Amino acid sequence: MVTRLAPEPPRRSAPFDSEPGFYPDAGLWLYGKARLLGASLASIERALGQPHHTPDDLCQIERETEQAVLEGRIVVTGIHSPAHQRAAIVPLRWGAPRILVLSGGFHAHLGPDLKEEPFRAARLWRYQFDAKTDLVVSRRAPNKLPTYAHHNPSVDRLIHRICSKDLPGVLFCGRL
Repeated sequence: MVTRLAPEPPRRSAPFDSEPGFYPDAGLWLYGKARLLGASLASIERALGQPHHTPDDLCQIERETEQAVLEGRIVVTGIHSPAHQRAAIVPLRWGAPRILVLSGGFHAHLGPDLKEEPFRAARLWRYQFDAKTDLVVSRRAPNKLPTYAHHNPSVDRLIHRICSKDLPGVLFCGRL
């Protein structure tokens, strides 16, 4: 009888802001400034859920995000819907860090060299992704494809869990 053991999760060999690394206790891939997880975090509730938002909703999302940034909180958001993208752009305008939750691997969203901003409008504010400032989080390995859905409930749940600091094994004290 042959039994297959689950493959050993990859170990990181460098800091998260130098290369993507797997954080096995939480089952997450991280790339960027992992210390952001220890900061005061904010999700923009209006940006979560179904991707259909009115122009007024999108303006309100920007205002709520700006308020969180001005309060010194780190915004945690996705990138797939216009609402998520609005929330992801506001910190760039203020030169503030952000945490982006991705549905796929980092290479699919940030390009082969992990330097592209993950959506076109963000490139107006910053010409390339800065791993020394921001953090991207994914449940998928760096080379895995994303779901490409405008609404991804698992991304929304992960945003909530990160903001509530409810991820087993993740030390939110800044020691990452």
